[in-house]
Amino acid sequence: MDRFVLYEDIYGKKKVEVDLPLTSTVDVDEVAEDLGIPTYVDKSYLPMRRAIIALWAGLKAPQLHEMFPDKIPKRISRQPISALLFGGGAIKIHCPCANLSEKPCCRPLHDVDFIVSKKQGAEFYKLLLKLGDLFGSEHIHFETGGDRMFIFQRHGTRYRVRTVDSVDANGIPEVGVMDLFCDEIDLRHKIKLKEEVKDPKETLYTIGLENMILSKCQFIMDFPMSNRSKLEHAGQAFRILEYAHIPERLIIGMEQKDTNDVCAILLDHPIGSGQEEVDPKRLVKALRKDKKFTLTCRLNLQNVVDNREVLTRFSLTEGQKSTIRDGIDALLKAIPVVDAKWSKPWWNTQVETPSVLD
Repeated sequence: MDRFVLYEDIYGKKKVEVDLPLTSTVDVDEVAEDLGIPTYVDKSYLPMRRAIIALWAGLKAPQLHEMFPDKIPKRISRQPISALLFGGGAIKIHCPCANLSEKPCCRPLHDVDFIVSKKQGAEFYKLLLKLGDLFGSEHIHFETGGDRMFIFQRHGTRYRVRTVDSVDANGIPEVGVMDLFCDEIDLRHKIKLKEEVKDPKETLYTIGLENMILSKCQFIMDFPMSNRSKLEHAGQAFRILEYAHIPERLIIGMEQKDTNDVCAILLDHPIGSGQEEVDPKRLVKALRKDKKFTLTCRLNLQNVVDNREVLTRFSLTEGQKSTIRDGIDALLKAIPVVDAKWSKPWWNTQVETPSVLD
């Protein structure tokens, strides 16, 4: 058994080590069944296995000190901690077509992120830091000095923790960053989720189909018009949104993985008001009184149906393309048209910006 350093700060004062190979002392299939997570969910991805265990541990938080008295000396929380997934992990839970490798909307899962109530944010964060001790090194979570500063500056609205996202062909763990948002996703636009965290099982421990679409369609940024050729060379021109009121800038919408996830939702879930259906009324309610977010959402959805290149990037049949377009058309009919014409960015620009031209 080899010893491997996951992290060491520049002063050598903090070092996080694990024995290789990584271990897990818990049956993830059994835990997933206990939670009621569908059997089609692909658990071959390490982030998904970690997420399932974290969800279960959160709900069992009031009993963990009794289940593991040698590792948890006192109760972590008096109430079950209700955590919700968003992003690729949530898509895989709701969408069979996102789990089968032969399906056009299946994509690798590189990481997972959580939503929890602000009241339980600190408790869930502390629980995450215990998971490696409780269930094996595959579930290890740890913090760095930079993470602690990040958390301190956000006053309980967002947490950041390090964890193992994958293991390479040589068995070497690759460490990534996991975000924990509290009450809302506050990125380019704000998605409020206080109500959703009250009953996690109702939405299969995710933020729900409509909020999942919004979390994808909130992305927007701008580039100088002179960067068009660079975007084309990088294969990103399909993300250019049609918006004529900032003529000197290119407006860039959601990336391919986000389009992929929106397509997966609309392939597997009809438009309607029932369970596991995409309800336009819920989408509109979430956008109510936020014209800026409404515009961004409309532009991103419109680009999928108007820009022929978007859907040709996936191995979709004509019938599948038609299903996706029909679903988006139904959403666009429900979402109000925004008459405001902003001549400068209408979104939050003070957030991390993923690289587009790499």
